[in-house]
This record gives sequence, structure tokens and C-alpha cells, in this order.
Amino acid sequence: MLHIIYRSYDGENNKDRPAFYSKVVALASCIRAFEGLKAGTAEIIYLNDGPIRAERIRLMERSGEVLACSGLGMKGSMRRALAIPYQRAWPADDLVWFAEDDYLYQPQAFKDLVAAATALPDADYFALYALIDGLLPNGSPSVEYRVRWFPGRWLERRCVAVEDRCWQRALSTTSTFGGRSRAIVEDGLLMKIAMIYGGAWDHTTCMLYQGLCPFPYDSLVEPLRVSRDVKGFFRNAAILAARLGLNGYQNVRRWTGSTPRLLVAPGRALATHLEMQFLALGPDWISVAEDTQRWLTEWLS
Repeated sequence: MLHIIYRSYDGENNKDRPAFYSKVVALASCIRAFEGLKAGTAEIIYLNDGPIRAERIRLMERSGEVLACSGLGMKGSMRRALAIPYQRAWPADDLVWFAEDDYLYQPQAFKDLVAAATALPDADYFALYALIDGLLPNGSPSVEYRVRWFPGRWLERRCVAVEDRCWQRALSTTSTFGGRSRAIVEDGLLMKIAMIYGGAWDHTTCMLYQGLCPFPYDSLVEPLRVSRDVKGFFRNAAILAARLGLNGYQNVRRWTGSTPRLLVAPGRALATHLEMQFLALGPDWISVAEDTQRWLTEWLS
């Protein structure tokens, strides 16, 4: 069973969006991928933070269960979503997909996700859009500090062909990701701790559950070196303390025998974050958006 938890709110930000960006089309692409699964094998739960416009609510009510909340904020809604697998006692091997509302999916995305979960029983977490082999999904080299300290074994390739698509180990992904219910429940505290420390907490979370220290020690003092005044120095010192705390937390987990998780993703993205600088290479996303709009018109008729 695949459980999709779709987090949404009605606001927008000032990110550089592509011309075809639309939360309606993004939502429709998720529903379309969901509709491609066999009936009774998947469900969508919409976790809405505050009022949502009628056009999207109509699509949500037609395709899944709607949970209305308010005042959660980005991290609050994520914490609320993480609690759902535990509260509903989903079977350990069920898949849970956490979705943000500014992603565009290919029609076969969830079908391929389920196939990969079946073909890769040792994988705990899944991404459709990820950082792999030091490259961002848009093909650009990742920020150097994220990869320079990884152990040599990280670069060992293992490609498993699933539905004519190569799935391999991924470095990290965003807050749009999937996992087996067992792993989500067991790692709930870890994810909440990563959020407390702020910053790129989704990347930090991926590092923690894979058994890696999230911050390279040789870079920890860098914020102190670039501080321009006393206030900046103490602020950066607090950041340093938080990062040391997370690395220490990870070391304790290692000493107590915590088993590293495996995160996998397709070599070519099945979804994309709808920001110009982060659009995934490969698919013609303009065509995907246009085709999704046509599908939506037919689905509503």
C-alpha cells in the first residue's frame, strides 16, 4: 500500500518559478500519477495548513482525504505529517510518500516508485528527485562541502534496472520523499531533531539516517572566520555549536549500533521541484505541464 501525504498551503513566495508553474497543475500531476496505480493499492491524504482555494479543494476532495489545519508553518506541517504513519499504525512495509505542493510529477512516477520498492527490498527511503554522485538533479555540481568528505565507498555505483530505469544510491533529497512506514516511525525523532537545528534540514536528515555525520569537521569553523562583527561572531558560534551537537548525536547513534538506512533514486528524475535553478534535467517539463492540464480537463469532465 502506498500512502501519499500531500502538504499544501495557499501562500506563495518570491522564488524564481518557471512560466508554467501552477499549484493546480502540480496537484493535478500528483493525482494523475496516483490514478495510474491499481485501485485499492494507494491513497492520498491532504494536509492543508490554512484555507485552500476552492479550485484545489475540489480536486483534493475528489481524490482523497482532506485534513484541515492552521498555523502549522513549514516545519509544523512536516512534523504533523510524520506523525500520521504512527498514529494510523500502517503496516511496516507500506510505503509513505511525503509531497510538497510545488512539485511536478511524470505520469508513471508512483508506478515506478512502487516497482522500485519491490525490486529493492533493502532500501528504506526513496526519492524521485535527488542529489546523486555529486550532481544536483539539474545536472549542476553540488555545493562542494556536501560531498568532499564522503567516504570512498559512497562513489561505488550500483545500478538496478527497474521498469527500464536505473535506480541507484542517492546522497540526499528534499522534503518531498518516500520511505517504508517502519523506517519513518523509527526515525521520527531523528527527523524532528534535524528540523530543530534549522538550515538545510532535509539534507541533514538524509545524512543522519544514512549513518553519516551531517557536517564535515574541517568546515565547522569556517562561519567564525567570516564573521564581520561581534554579533555575527556569536550568531555563527551558535551555528557551530548546533552543528557539533548534531555530529555528536550521530556519533552516539553509531556507538549504540544504529543501522544506516539506504536512500535510492532514479538516475533520471521522475519529478521536479518547480524552481528555475532546480528543474531536473531530462524530461520536457513544459510538455509534462501542458499534458497534465489536458488530462485534468478530461478528468473533471
